[in-house]
Amino acid sequence: MRDLILGVRQWRRSPLLAAAAIVSIGLGVGATTAIFTVVRHVLLRPLPYAAPEALVMAWETAPDNPARWVAPANFLDWRRDAGHVFESLAAFDSFSAALTGGGVPERVRGVSASGTFFSTLGQRPAEGRLLVPDDDRPGAACVAVVAEGLRQRRFSAATTAVGATMVLDGRACTVVGVLPATFSFPLMASVEVWTNGDRGVPRSFNFPGDVTTVRDSHLLFVLGRLRRDVTPVAAERELQVIMTRLAAAYPDTNTGLGAHVEPLQAAVVGDVRPVLWLLQATVLVLLLVASANVAHLLLGQAAQRRQELTVRASLGARRGVLVRQLLVEACALAIPGGLLGLLLAMWGVDLLVASAPASVPRLSEIVIDPAVLAFGLLLTCAVTLLCALVPALDASQPATRTGLSTGLRVAGRRHTAWHRAFVVGELALAHLLVVAALLLSASLFAATRVDLGFASEGRLTAQLNLASDPYLRPAPGGGEFSADPQPRQQLIETVVTRLQAAPGVRAVAASFTTPLGGAPNRGVRVEGAPEPPRGQEPTGDFQAVTPDYFRTLGIALVQGRDFTTADDARGQPVAIVNGAFVNRYLQGRAAVGSVIRFGGSHRHVVVGVAADVRNRQVERGAEPAFFVPFPQNTEAWPFLAVTVWTSGDSATAAPLLRAALAAADPNQPISRLLAVDAVVADQLAPRRFTTWLVGLFGGLALLLATIGAYGVLSWSVATRRREIGVRSALGASPASLRGLVLGEAAGLAAVAAVVGIALASAAGRLGQALLFEVSATSPALLAAAAAVVVIPALLAAALPAERAARTQPMDALRRE
Repeated sequence: MRDLILGVRQWRRSPLLAAAAIVSIGLGVGATTAIFTVVRHVLLRPLPYAAPEALVMAWETAPDNPARWVAPANFLDWRRDAGHVFESLAAFDSFSAALTGGGVPERVRGVSASGTFFSTLGQRPAEGRLLVPDDDRPGAACVAVVAEGLRQRRFSAATTAVGATMVLDGRACTVVGVLPATFSFPLMASVEVWTNGDRGVPRSFNFPGDVTTVRDSHLLFVLGRLRRDVTPVAAERELQVIMTRLAAAYPDTNTGLGAHVEPLQAAVVGDVRPVLWLLQATVLVLLLVASANVAHLLLGQAAQRRQELTVRASLGARRGVLVRQLLVEACALAIPGGLLGLLLAMWGVDLLVASAPASVPRLSEIVIDPAVLAFGLLLTCAVTLLCALVPALDASQPATRTGLSTGLRVAGRRHTAWHRAFVVGELALAHLLVVAALLLSASLFAATRVDLGFASEGRLTAQLNLASDPYLRPAPGGGEFSADPQPRQQLIETVVTRLQAAPGVRAVAASFTTPLGGAPNRGVRVEGAPEPPRGQEPTGDFQAVTPDYFRTLGIALVQGRDFTTADDARGQPVAIVNGAFVNRYLQGRAAVGSVIRFGGSHRHVVVGVAADVRNRQVERGAEPAFFVPFPQNTEAWPFLAVTVWTSGDSATAAPLLRAALAAADPNQPISRLLAVDAVVADQLAPRRFTTWLVGLFGGLALLLATIGAYGVLSWSVATRRREIGVRSALGASPASLRGLVLGEAAGLAAVAAVVGIALASAAGRLGQALLFEVSATSPALLAAAAAVVVIPALLAAALPAERAARTQPMDALRRE
């Protein structure tokens, strides 16, 4: 305690130095703790289910897709034949439905699941029961399990939800249970109602025909619980055996398909894992910079106290006592620095959660908990003690006993070497973070400049889910997957006609999905083309559209013609393909006039070629795609998107779009209403978020390194005052004295740049996958980062250099 009190008094005599050390500790510990909180809750914390390590996701694989959804009949075969490796298997799929009955109509997000879904998770109800295997029996009535939030909205506190009836897209379902308020399923966020399917197969929409026999439509997510001592690799091997057997039995649909099994935790984290590890590595580098800053501040303080420590040693103080005193004095900095760090961490976590993109899973679970507080406190102690250890051991060397009268006349080589090493290390690590920030910024710039193939400005899009009876009613005499096209066509024509007549509207179009919203991927054949090998059949993204679709979205037609109103149900079936389709499947053939077939009996003549459009991701190239007119497609797809192009702000079209849809069908709600600009921005949000954070940490590291360089150069000028005075007395000009200090700064920065480039080149190979159209070893960016580091180092030397230039010989000698 005596040493601690002495330490507090010591730092009160050097308030600026103490403040710099406390802020350095606070920034390093705060940033590291905040990011560790996110990493821990998203990546490291087990999922909140019984024995979560046994939970896995199972996928089908194809030559062009390592993890695709599962066909219903294939899932049922897995469940029947893989019981010796899986304790249970369950399928699920999401849907959006209009909820009526028992309150104001609203749109809710739901999941249709096998009766084994909740038992696979090991979940218990808060009220009633959950889905059970008996709900999978043939002809079972629709039952629903609701989330606590939906129960509170739809039912009063005095009544129970169990036994009530709710209507989902016109289908009556009986509520059998309520989930606990703490329940969440990260793969399906914001779900409020869970319903059973058809004989164990989820039905996210009213799929025509017998869904349990479908093998050519891949619709389902599959969740499994492994038996004891069974690994995901062993389970995948068993499913591969089953898929090989199914390929022999059903070659038309299963040739080339395999299976992949991964832990549920890995499936939940997905693409976020490398980004979060990058951020954790970034803040650890920042922590190293802050630690180096604190270390050489303490080293400088210890050097200035060398005469005091020499007196103590001469009076009999043992080396251990001196080391203890210096370490305890460092703890006097650690306490306020740690408190500042924890305060910054709490603010940082709130900021991270508020600004993180929706793609980050488990956001609602991220909080500062006792484990994180313990981590922050442990990190503070470790950082401070390690920073103080080198100065303490150095300052307590037995050689100090002989230095009673030396004062600060000449800086020892060992002290100078330590200071310079710390500065070089700080600047090199800051250089590494600056390189990372520049690479990510260049990737973001490239992503924002990529040609999407469509225009987004002034466009507003509404997504609908046509899952109610009028739109999926079977077509008279149609096939198994057919629906009467009249209700859908009437809805589209009413909406489009009303919007076209509205002021400020330049064009309107309808399609299956929105830009960057993906599309159904269909098997397709080109008549006259060689028969492809089994498992390598052509596929393409499929869209049904209205005649003004390409003009509305600014998609160029490079050959042929656009669709017209004459391309109706009575006209010749026609199609438009994109450039990627032509390049992959029509090489050496004339595109216009070719005939494509899909869905078994659908035969369409190609009348045009559209420019490529990035339909799934901004950073993913265009896939082969084909388009047909809405009136010429009778398949029972439940999705529909309406896009409006306005002459002004796209938000002005929102009330017009809502009114047009209400006039066409007052019972058909809108699932999502978004500006196309916002759709593009949402896609880029994760990259923008990562770039912003890495840039922030890089800037902090550079600031700390610059402050450290200033401190070292100021200390160097102070300890070399006699030398500088002698140089001045012998005729050295102020310019040469400035050059002496600036040269030292330039040398340190140059060494740091070389080390930083080496570190960045080594780390870049590991992070190349996080970049877009930028090389991790780009010479221009590495050189730019070096300049970014060298310039602040020279600026940090400006004031010490000016101080050296103004040194008067007599003043320097008089002080000695």
